[in-house]
Amino acid sequence: MAVLRTDQERRLGVRQLPECLVLGARDGVTPSPKPPVRIYLGTEPAQYRAERIFIWSIEQVRDPSRTYEIYLMKDLAGFNRIGWLTGFTNYRFAIPHFAGKAGRAIYNDVDQIYLADPAELFDADMGGHGILAISPAGRLDTSVMLIECTRMAPLWTLDRARRKRKNGLIRKARAADGAIGVLAPEWNARDEEYAPERSKLLHYTTLHMQPWRPFPKRFVYQRNSVGQVWYDLEKSADAAGYQQFSFARPSCFYADLVDHLRTIGNRPLVRGAGATEKDSSADDLIAKTSAKSILEYRLGAGGGESGVSPEPTDQRNGHAVRRYNPAIPTLAEAPVGKFDDVVCTGGLQYLPNADIAWVIEELFRHARRFVSVRIEDHRQAKTLLDGTRVVVRSRGPSWWFRQFEALSALHPEIHWRLALETRTKAGRKKVFSRDGGSCLDDQPRVWVLTDGKPGHTTQSVGLAEGLGWPYEVKDLHFTALAGVGNLLPGRLGAIRQGMVRARSDPLGPPWPDLVIATGWRASPVARWIGQQSRGRTRLVQMGRKGARVVDLFDIVVSCSYFRLPFHPRRIETTTPLNRVSQEQLRDAAVRWKGLFDGAPSPRIALIVGGSSRRHYMSVELARRLGEDVREFAAAASGSAFAITSRRTGAEATEALVSGLGETADVFRWQDGRGENPYLGYLALADILVVTGESESMLAEAAATGKPVYVYPIPERPIGLWGRLEDWVSARAHARRLNRRGTVRPQRGLDHLCARLIALGIVQPRRSVDRLHETLFRLGIARPFGTPLETWETPALNETDDVAHSIRGLLGLNGRQPDEHIAA
Repeated sequence: MAVLRTDQERRLGVRQLPECLVLGARDGVTPSPKPPVRIYLGTEPAQYRAERIFIWSIEQVRDPSRTYEIYLMKDLAGFNRIGWLTGFTNYRFAIPHFAGKAGRAIYNDVDQIYLADPAELFDADMGGHGILAISPAGRLDTSVMLIECTRMAPLWTLDRARRKRKNGLIRKARAADGAIGVLAPEWNARDEEYAPERSKLLHYTTLHMQPWRPFPKRFVYQRNSVGQVWYDLEKSADAAGYQQFSFARPSCFYADLVDHLRTIGNRPLVRGAGATEKDSSADDLIAKTSAKSILEYRLGAGGGESGVSPEPTDQRNGHAVRRYNPAIPTLAEAPVGKFDDVVCTGGLQYLPNADIAWVIEELFRHARRFVSVRIEDHRQAKTLLDGTRVVVRSRGPSWWFRQFEALSALHPEIHWRLALETRTKAGRKKVFSRDGGSCLDDQPRVWVLTDGKPGHTTQSVGLAEGLGWPYEVKDLHFTALAGVGNLLPGRLGAIRQGMVRARSDPLGPPWPDLVIATGWRASPVARWIGQQSRGRTRLVQMGRKGARVVDLFDIVVSCSYFRLPFHPRRIETTTPLNRVSQEQLRDAAVRWKGLFDGAPSPRIALIVGGSSRRHYMSVELARRLGEDVREFAAAASGSAFAITSRRTGAEATEALVSGLGETADVFRWQDGRGENPYLGYLALADILVVTGESESMLAEAAATGKPVYVYPIPERPIGLWGRLEDWVSARAHARRLNRRGTVRPQRGLDHLCARLIALGIVQPRRSVDRLHETLFRLGIARPFGTPLETWETPALNETDDVAHSIRGLLGLNGRQPDEHIAA
């Protein structure tokens, strides 16, 4: 957010008193005679997402007849913050002063959500105590408190809260006879203490496991076992379009900023600045949509001659233009109604985080066809004409993209474009462009990059078909340099990419809206396309090695058994995506209808993989596999069939045939010669037995909706690097407890190991055993060796779910065609 200072170091937005948000009685409800529920919230600018959901959680459970006053204790003046763990540590001790030394008040940390009406806590019997709080292991936890302000005012004064340390203020309360009472634990359920239907407040105490990831540069965030409770609340808030601030009720930070900018008038914002650079990023959209009316929004100076305010309305190139600038009095009248196009020419970078969402929402609300926004997102430290020092910190392209993608979901009929100006470390200007929302060309254009591996191609094409947009397959051909992959630095890496592109299908403008790639070889080519399109092309990367660093892509799709770090842009699936659908199985059943003719039921199809880098199928194991499946079928008076793959190998195949016996029908893999009846086996078998090392075959078997048995294949001995990966992963997820009995913040060697994994330098070894356990838990599969039986199981088809998530996360809304189109 923007931080503005004068020569006397006065910061705009820094408050002497907390800002108050009032939730009054709902419309049509008779107001309650009970006193307002006063809640003081310890928060800070980086916690804007948590702050919003905290208030939304109260909206879900509050008494609709009662008034709730929520005081935001954020950026308060005069406090000595040395030694604070958070940006609001000592604010809680100033509550008696802020509350007028009278009445009750609740204190909450911002990393909490209410599951029951806080009025129930506010009205609780305090038994004459000054505060109620939980005391695990005998240590007072002040993260949730009910405070009797009259009694605590002499102990916790404003001066002491500003100067003293937290532990000293707690000791002072302990020393006062009867000042501390015990709070029921359900009002402060910390992480795994959460019990559905019983807990009344959920507290996310583990800083590096907070679902909203407020400090990504400070922590490597990991999954929280109860994080879904918070995500569900945020999802409901998004669907309702809820914001804690709005056009009618902006934050005090926003109001201070606008008031200050009004004192400057329509002069260049900083000394030495010339005329505002013409923004042409919206010109082609205006022409494409044949706009007749345009709303131009800007915050602060810009447009017209220096010191001269432009007219609120005029005609330009046949368009009726309406200007709105809340910081210039002559342009501050709020626009009414809708305009064909809405163009924001600058100033959003100065807004506080908590106000950006509602301002963007206002832009969408006034648009009929498209919204175009230009933002200068780079660190700025300049002096305004009135001597005020302004510092704007970069939020990063991905942060801005997420805001527009999330808010555009409420306006799927609007196309939007974001032109983001950034600076390199050398100070050179770079502009990223990002489009989303309703597609002006009816359908987004998709490229699928293939690297010659059938398993990768299956995943990529399967997802493209699931999206339902036109897609074009781009075959990549790699030189010998591909063997060193992403390790090639700088210019050598560029040379390698150039050699790949020279031998591959043409890769050039017009660039697609979306690129889908699987595997580490296609990954750098996808990133190159993103760079050439200046950020316009969205990148979806699948696989384990190709997406080592999630922040390099828009979305990463990976399997949960990869054990990769948590990230909001990572979509996790149970199995790899595949193209097996019920429609394909029906077609295959017709195509191969005579495959199992005359064979007794149940007809058991053995799907055989083979040796890999992680697993080894010996000749002896292959023979035993055949014998076991033959006995398995014979015990049910059924028949056995088998189909091998390229990894099975000739010797293992012969041993398998020997084990199955002469009566078994085995289709041997033929290196692409002839037609492969693989889909026919999946479609016509009654029961499937799949070797456990083959993740893709397990995924395809699970997609049939038929009973699946998993035959385990032993792993090879773990080498030195594998043992190191396991140690780093275990250390990264170590859960060390602090004196309060909660998991302490990530630090030291634990943080280093977590960062090594996040950077892709070390990756956890994928656990195929975890995949098997998940399939067993879902009722899709059972371990081979249990008695043969059939059971009802739903087909596991995650492609459609992933495609839906991608459309939502990227804010791309093309009309769905009647059938898939492949070019």
